Amino acid sequence: MKQKISVQLSEKVFERLEAAAEQTGATRTAVVEAALNDFLSAGIETAQQATLRRLNWMSQQLEQLERDLRIVNETCALHARYDLTATPAMPPSEQRAACQLGGERFEVFAAQVGRRVHLGTPLMRETIDRLSETNPDLFANEIAEGAPLGAPSQVSHQHTPATSANNPELRPRAAAREGGSNGGFPADRKSRSG
Repeated sequence: MKQKISVQLSEKVFERLEAAAEQTGATRTAVVEAALNDFLSAGIETAQQATLRRLNWMSQQLEQLERDLRIVNETCALHARYDLTATPAMPPSEQRAACQLGGERFEVFAAQVGRRVHLGTPLMRETIDRLSETNPDLFANEIAEGAPLGAPSQVSHQHTPATSANNPELRPRAAAREGGSNGGFPADRKSRSG
Protein backbone atom coordinates (compact mmCIF):
# COMPACT_ATOMS: atom_id res chain seq x y z
CA MET A 1 0.00 0.00 0.00
CA LYS A 2 1.37 3.38 -0.99
CA GLN A 3 1.07 6.52 1.12
CA LYS A 4 0.31 9.87 -0.48
CA ILE A 5 2.29 12.95 0.56
CA SER A 6 2.42 16.48 -0.72
CA VAL A 7 5.72 18.36 -1.07
CA GLN A 8 6.66 21.76 -2.38
CA LEU A 9 9.72 21.98 -4.63
CA SER A 10 11.65 24.96 -5.91
CA GLU A 11 11.32 25.76 -9.60
CA LYS A 12 14.83 24.40 -10.37
CA VAL A 13 14.32 21.11 -8.53
CA PHE A 14 10.92 20.59 -10.16
CA GLU A 15 12.45 21.11 -13.61
CA ARG A 16 15.21 18.61 -12.81
CA LEU A 17 12.58 16.13 -11.58
CA GLU A 18 10.60 16.40 -14.83
CA ALA A 19 13.77 16.06 -16.93
CA ALA A 20 14.82 12.93 -15.00
CA ALA A 21 11.35 11.42 -15.42
CA GLU A 22 11.41 12.05 -19.17
CA GLN A 23 14.94 10.65 -19.59
CA THR A 24 14.23 7.44 -17.70
CA GLY A 25 10.65 7.02 -18.90
CA ALA A 26 9.52 6.77 -15.27
CA THR A 27 6.88 8.74 -13.44
CA ARG A 28 7.79 11.67 -11.20
CA THR A 29 6.62 9.59 -8.23
CA ALA A 30 9.04 6.77 -9.13
CA VAL A 31 11.94 9.22 -9.47
CA VAL A 32 11.15 10.89 -6.12
CA GLU A 33 10.75 7.51 -4.41
CA ALA A 34 14.09 6.26 -5.83
CA ALA A 35 15.85 9.51 -4.78
CA LEU A 36 14.41 9.34 -1.26
CA ASN A 37 15.37 5.68 -0.97
CA ASP A 38 18.98 6.48 -1.98
CA PHE A 39 19.11 9.42 0.43
CA LEU A 40 17.75 7.42 3.36
CA SER A 41 20.02 4.44 2.61
CA ALA A 42 23.06 6.73 2.59
CA GLY A 43 22.05 8.01 6.04
CA ILE A 44 21.78 4.45 7.35
CA GLU A 45 25.17 3.55 5.89
CA THR A 46 26.70 6.57 7.59
CA ALA A 47 25.28 5.43 10.93
CA GLN A 48 26.57 1.92 10.25
CA GLN A 49 30.00 3.30 9.36
CA ALA A 50 30.05 5.32 12.59
CA THR A 51 29.11 2.21 14.54
CA LEU A 52 31.80 0.22 12.75
CA ARG A 53 34.41 2.88 13.56
CA ARG A 54 33.37 2.82 17.20
CA LEU A 55 33.54 -0.99 17.32
CA ASN A 56 37.00 -0.93 15.72
CA TRP A 57 38.16 1.60 18.31
CA MET A 58 36.74 -0.54 21.12
CA SER A 59 38.45 -3.61 19.66
CA GLN A 60 41.80 -1.79 19.65
CA GLN A 61 41.26 -0.69 23.25
CA LEU A 62 40.50 -4.28 24.28
CA GLU A 63 43.63 -5.53 22.52
CA GLN A 64 45.68 -2.90 24.37
CA LEU A 65 44.05 -3.91 27.66
CA GLU A 66 44.82 -7.56 26.95
CA ARG A 67 48.48 -6.69 26.28
CA ASP A 68 48.69 -4.64 29.48
CA LEU A 69 47.14 -7.49 31.49
CA ARG A 70 49.71 -9.90 30.06
CA ILE A 71 52.43 -7.56 31.25
CA VAL A 72 50.90 -7.41 34.73
CA ASN A 73 50.45 -11.19 34.89
CA GLU A 74 54.03 -11.88 33.81
CA THR A 75 55.39 -9.25 36.18
CA CYS A 76 53.51 -10.74 39.13
CA ALA A 77 54.53 -14.29 38.23
CA LEU A 78 58.21 -13.42 37.79
CA HIS A 79 58.27 -11.41 41.00
CA ALA A 80 56.55 -14.16 42.98
CA ARG A 81 58.93 -16.80 41.62
CA TYR A 82 61.97 -14.65 42.41
CA ASP A 83 60.72 -13.74 45.88
CA LEU A 84 59.79 -17.30 46.80
CA THR A 85 63.13 -18.57 45.52
CA ALA A 86 65.41 -15.93 47.02
CA THR A 87 63.78 -15.18 50.38
CA PRO A 88 65.13 -17.34 53.19
CA ALA A 89 62.98 -18.44 56.11
CA MET A 90 62.98 -15.90 58.91
CA PRO A 91 63.28 -16.75 62.59
CA PRO A 92 60.13 -15.92 64.59
CA SER A 93 62.07 -13.42 66.72
CA GLU A 94 62.73 -11.21 63.66
CA GLN A 95 59.25 -11.42 62.09
CA ARG A 96 57.69 -8.49 63.99
CA ALA A 97 60.45 -6.05 62.98
CA ALA A 98 60.36 -7.36 59.40
CA CYS A 99 56.58 -6.83 59.23
CA GLN A 100 56.96 -3.27 60.50
CA LEU A 101 59.72 -2.51 57.98
CA GLY A 102 57.68 -4.18 55.24
CA GLY A 103 54.67 -1.99 56.12
CA GLU A 104 56.80 1.17 55.89
CA ARG A 105 58.26 0.11 52.56
CA PHE A 106 54.83 -0.80 51.22
CA GLU A 107 53.51 2.69 52.03
CA VAL A 108 56.37 4.24 50.04
CA PHE A 109 55.74 1.73 47.22
CA ALA A 110 51.99 2.53 47.17
CA ALA A 111 52.76 6.26 47.03
CA GLN A 112 55.04 5.69 44.04
CA VAL A 113 52.37 3.61 42.28
CA GLY A 114 49.78 6.31 42.95
CA ARG A 115 52.09 8.98 41.58
CA ARG A 116 52.81 6.97 38.40
CA VAL A 117 49.11 6.23 37.85
CA HIS A 118 48.23 9.89 38.39
CA LEU A 119 50.90 10.99 35.90
CA GLY A 120 49.76 8.36 33.39
CA THR A 121 53.25 7.01 32.70
CA PRO A 122 53.31 3.25 33.34
CA LEU A 123 56.83 2.28 34.37
CA MET A 124 56.66 -1.18 32.78
CA ARG A 125 55.44 0.21 29.44
CA GLU A 126 58.04 2.98 29.56
CA THR A 127 60.83 0.49 30.26
CA ILE A 128 59.70 -2.01 27.59
CA ASP A 129 59.42 0.77 25.00
CA ARG A 130 62.90 2.07 25.91
CA LEU A 131 64.40 -1.42 25.67
CA SER A 132 62.66 -2.03 22.34
CA GLU A 133 64.09 1.20 20.93
CA THR A 134 67.65 0.46 22.01
CA ASN A 135 67.52 -3.24 21.05
CA PRO A 136 64.64 -4.01 18.65
CA ASP A 137 65.44 -7.74 18.55
CA LEU A 138 65.49 -8.16 22.34
CA PHE A 139 61.96 -9.53 22.60
CA ALA A 140 61.93 -11.21 19.18
CA ASN A 141 64.82 -13.60 19.86
CA GLU A 142 62.62 -16.30 21.38
CA ILE A 143 59.40 -15.71 19.44
CA ALA A 144 58.76 -18.08 16.56
CA GLU A 145 57.86 -16.35 13.33
CA GLY A 146 54.10 -15.87 13.14
CA ALA A 147 53.52 -17.03 16.73
CA PRO A 148 50.78 -15.12 18.54
CA LEU A 149 51.70 -12.92 21.47
CA GLY A 150 51.85 -14.93 24.66
CA ALA A 151 52.67 -18.19 22.85
CA PRO A 152 55.13 -20.45 24.65
CA SER A 153 58.76 -19.99 23.69
CA GLN A 154 60.16 -22.38 21.10
CA VAL A 155 63.69 -22.10 22.55
CA SER A 156 64.62 -24.94 24.86
CA HIS A 157 66.01 -23.81 28.18
CA GLN A 158 68.47 -26.11 29.88
CA HIS A 159 68.02 -26.04 33.62
CA THR A 160 71.39 -26.49 35.23
CA PRO A 161 71.71 -26.10 38.96
CA ALA A 162 73.61 -22.94 39.76
CA THR A 163 73.70 -20.53 42.64
CA SER A 164 74.26 -16.81 42.67
CA ALA A 165 77.15 -17.31 45.07
CA ASN A 166 79.34 -18.97 42.44
CA ASN A 167 77.85 -17.35 39.34
CA PRO A 168 77.89 -13.52 39.23
CA GLU A 169 75.46 -13.48 36.28
CA LEU A 170 72.75 -14.98 38.49
CA ARG A 171 73.09 -12.31 41.18
CA PRO A 172 70.09 -9.95 41.35
CA ARG A 173 70.40 -6.79 39.33
CA ALA A 174 70.47 -3.41 41.08
CA ALA A 175 66.71 -2.96 40.76
CA ALA A 176 66.12 -6.21 42.61
CA ARG A 177 68.59 -5.50 45.43
CA GLU A 178 67.96 -3.38 48.46
CA GLY A 179 69.50 0.04 47.93
CA GLY A 180 69.94 -0.52 44.17
CA SER A 181 67.89 1.59 41.77
CA ASN A 182 65.04 1.66 44.27
CA GLY A 183 65.89 5.25 45.16
CA GLY A 184 62.46 6.03 46.59
CA PHE A 185 62.51 3.17 49.09
CA PRO A 186 63.89 3.65 52.58
CA ALA A 187 67.33 2.15 53.16
CA ASP A 188 67.82 -0.87 55.38
CA ARG A 189 67.66 0.00 59.09
CA LYS A 190 71.17 -1.34 59.67
CA SER A 191 72.60 0.94 56.97
CA ARG A 192 70.67 3.93 58.38
CA SER A 193 71.92 3.40 61.90
CA GLY A 194 75.48 2.39 60.90
